Amino acid sequence: MDGRGGSFVAVRRISQGLERGNNTCHSTSAEVVAGSAAWLGRGLSCVCAQRGEYDARPSFDLTPVQEECLQRLQSRIDVPYDSSVLDHQEALKALWNAAFPEEELRGLISEQWKEMGWQGKDPSTDFRGGGYISLENLLFFARNFPKSFQDLLQKREGDRSVWEYPFAVAGV
Repeated sequence: MDGRGGSFVAVRRISQGLERGNNTCHSTSAEVVAGSAAWLGRGLSCVCAQRGEYDARPSFDLTPVQEECLQRLQSRIDVPYDSSVLDHQEALKALWNAAFPEEELRGLISEQWKEMGWQGKDPSTDFRGGGYISLENLLFFARNFPKSFQDLLQKREGDRSVWEYPFAVAGV
């Protein structure tokens, strides 16, 4: 944990191979990157987690393929949502269509967006912290897990008072 309450992870970049023995992994590279666990994402699996005698944080050895994945993810995280970019507009429309396939969207700025859990009639203002990748993630969720997406969007399970949250904003 850091002083702000966030956890940190060290990532060891593997430039050559791994030596394995006694259930431990040793890389031939010593380059280490430390940062918030949030930027790692859950899509990366770890080859090895190890903690040295004096290490305050676990470290993860990444294969070259995982390193490339991490680099792509880090570059995508830096892309802000831009309502003037056609691809971003189309993704937002696709999210609406996945959420409400029977209801026509009247505009990218519309009171309808509040039905999905955006703070106002212009969802682009809610992407400030999450960027374009947060829209891509919501769209991925809607397309690949439609039942779970709809259950959460419509707040179908559990006590409704417990489930009152702005779905879209929570998704960002």
